[in-house]
Amino acid sequence: MRLRAILAILALSSPSWATEPLGEPEPTPAPEEPACVSTDTQVCVDKEDLKKFLQLAQERKCLDETKPDFQLDPIIIITDEEGRVFYTGNDPKKPYKLSMEWCHYKAEAEGDVKVVAAMNEPETWGFRFRPKAYLGYLPLKPLLKDDVKFSEGIDAGLMLDFFYVQWVNVNITAGFRSTGVGVGFDLTKNFGVETGYVFSWSEPMGHSALGSIYFAF
Repeated sequence: MRLRAILAILALSSPSWATEPLGEPEPTPAPEEPACVSTDTQVCVDKEDLKKFLQLAQERKCLDETKPDFQLDPIIIITDEEGRVFYTGNDPKKPYKLSMEWCHYKAEAEGDVKVVAAMNEPETWGFRFRPKAYLGYLPLKPLLKDDVKFSEGIDAGLMLDFFYVQWVNVNITAGFRSTGVGVGFDLTKNFGVETGYVFSWSEPMGHSALGSIYFAF
């Protein structure tokens, strides 16, 4: 009697065992990667270190295949007629600048420009070849002769400056009325006055003083 009761209880409880859901299976762990071992033919490098090595290799390739680009401020040097020298790059407010770019490198620099000028001092005396054109007047001809017109005292021609001491020079003159020698005085670089003594082409043994202005070539 007791055995039947136990069997009946087991029969009633067996469906609940059959309908109970099963638990999810546990995931299978991934197989571990074999550890890298350095040998004579290979070297094991960490991934982060490998990235750094590749970056260094790319930078080295850029440095080998490209040239640096330099940007320089222009330097302007000016000299005037008095021998003074003016140049850019020496103003503290506007210093001379230099910049360089090369691959991932960039650099800038500032500084002062120094100019050393060797001045060529002109000679104060000596011999030279300096041609001039002159326009002058022979004052003695109209003064000594009554029949000579004023226009007959006008003379023009060429003058050669062959010796000088600062702004004073000695000249040989040759005009269409006379030839002779004289002393000139430079008023500017290419202009001056001259006085001299000349002989006339048209009159035998004719002579006169000459006053003129000249323009040097």
